[in-house]
Amino acid sequence: MRDVDGMLADVRALAHRGDHHAIVSRYGTLDDTPEDETWNATELLWEIGKAFGMLGNEEKVERYLLRCAELAPRRAAVFHCAIGWYFQRKKKWAKALRWYDRALQSFPTYHLCLFRRGYCLEKLHRPREAMEAFRRARAVWEQAGSEQRLRGRGVQVQVLFHLSRVLRDLGHFEEAGAALDACTSLDAGCSPPAIRVEHLRACQGELSLRQGDLDAALAWFREACRLDPHSSYIWERIGRTHELRGEIAEAQAAYEHAIGLPRGAFAYLALGRLHLNVHGDLAGAANALVQALRQLHGVEPLVRLELARLHRLCGRPNAALTQLDLALASRRDGTFLDALRLAADLAEETGDPQRALGYVAQLERAMPDDADLAGRRARLQAATPRPAPPDAALPPELAILDDAALADIGRGPQEGVVDRFFAEKGFGFVRYGDGESLFFHVTQLCDATGPITPGTRVSFIVGHNPKKGKPQAEQVRLLDEA
Repeated sequence: MRDVDGMLADVRALAHRGDHHAIVSRYGTLDDTPEDETWNATELLWEIGKAFGMLGNEEKVERYLLRCAELAPRRAAVFHCAIGWYFQRKKKWAKALRWYDRALQSFPTYHLCLFRRGYCLEKLHRPREAMEAFRRARAVWEQAGSEQRLRGRGVQVQVLFHLSRVLRDLGHFEEAGAALDACTSLDAGCSPPAIRVEHLRACQGELSLRQGDLDAALAWFREACRLDPHSSYIWERIGRTHELRGEIAEAQAAYEHAIGLPRGAFAYLALGRLHLNVHGDLAGAANALVQALRQLHGVEPLVRLELARLHRLCGRPNAALTQLDLALASRRDGTFLDALRLAADLAEETGDPQRALGYVAQLERAMPDDADLAGRRARLQAATPRPAPPDAALPPELAILDDAALADIGRGPQEGVVDRFFAEKGFGFVRYGDGESLFFHVTQLCDATGPITPGTRVSFIVGHNPKKGKPQAEQVRLLDEA
C-alpha cells in the first residue's frame, strides 16, 4: 500500500515552493500504473496535473485532469475548465474554447467558465458571441446568492469590463457605458481592485472617442497617462485623439513617444496611417508600416491593409490585392470586413469579377442583412472579365516595399500531417495546430517524390485562396512518410 496522503502532502509542499520539476520527476508516471491506487486519488492527480501544466506538457495535463473528471463526475466541469485555462494561458484560444464548452455542458451556470469562454471568443474576433457569453455570466452572478456573489466579485468586475469593450466595439455605446459604470462601482469594493484604475480611465476614454466626444476622450486618456506615464497604449490613444481633433503635430509627437516606450512597436501602425492619410508622405508611411510588420506580427492584418492602400495610391492594384490576401490569410476567421471591401473593389477594378464575387460572398456571410451586397453580386455575375492592367513601377523612395521577405512575415512554416488526400482529384487536407484542417492542391506541393498518404508529415505556410475566400496550405513539403 502506498501512502497516498503522504504523497499528496509532499506534492503540495513542492507546489508551494514552485518546484514543479520535482513533482513531475517523483510522481509524473502514475498514469503508467493505472492498477495502482494512486491512479484513483483525485486530489493527488489534480496537483500533479497542475504541475504538468506549469511545465507545458499538454498531453499529461489532459490525461491527468480527465482522469480527475472520471473519478469525480460531479466536479467534471471544474476539471474541464482547468484544462481550458491551461490552453488559454498558452493563447490557444480555439482549443481552450472547446474545453469551456464541454465544461458548460454539465454546469451551464459556471460563472468563471462563462467569463473565460467570452474572453476566448473576444480573442477569436467573434464579438457577438463574446457579448452573449459575458451577458450570460453577468446574469448568473446577479441571480446568485450573497455568498456566491461575494466569492465571484472579482471575476464579475472582469466580466463587466470585457462586456463593455465588446459592446463598444459593436456600437452599443449606451449599454457599454452602463456596463463600464457598473464595473467601476463594483471594483471600488474589491481589495485589491480587479482592474487597474488607469485601465478603467483608458476604457472610458476609448468609449468617448468612439462616441465622438474628443474633449472628454482626451481628458480620460490624460488622466490614465498621469497614473501610468509609461503605457505605450495610452500614448498612442492620446495621439489618435489629437489626430481626430486636427492637432497633427501633437498627434505625431504622441505616436513617436509611444514607439520609444516598452511594447510600443504597434504605434508604428498609427504613425504610418498618419503619414499616409494626413501628410501624404508615402515614403514615411512605407517605412513606418514596414517597421510595424517586422516588429509586431499581431497587427499584421491591419498593417497589410494599410500597405494595400499605399500600393493602390501608387497605381499598383495587383500588389494591393496580394497584400489583402495576406491580410485575410492572417485573419482566418473571415471577418476582416475592411479588407474584404477593399479587395472586392480592387478585383472589380482590375477586371476579375469572379475574384470579386469570392470577396462579396464572404461579406454576405458576415453581413447577411446588407441588401446592397445582393445587388453587387448580381452585377458581378453579369460582368465580363478583362485582362488586368500591369502595375506601375515602384518609385525609388518606396523601394523598401519591394523586399520579397515582407511577403513571408507572419507566415513562417508550420508542420502538420496529411489528414486526407484524393490523388485522382488532385487535392487533400492537412491537419495541424489545435486540430485545424487546411485544404491544399497538388500544385502547392514542393519536390514531392514520395507517396502522399494519411499521416504523412508535411511543412507548409498558411496562404489564402481568393476565389473561394478561404485559407489554404501553400508550399507544402513532405517531411517523411507515415
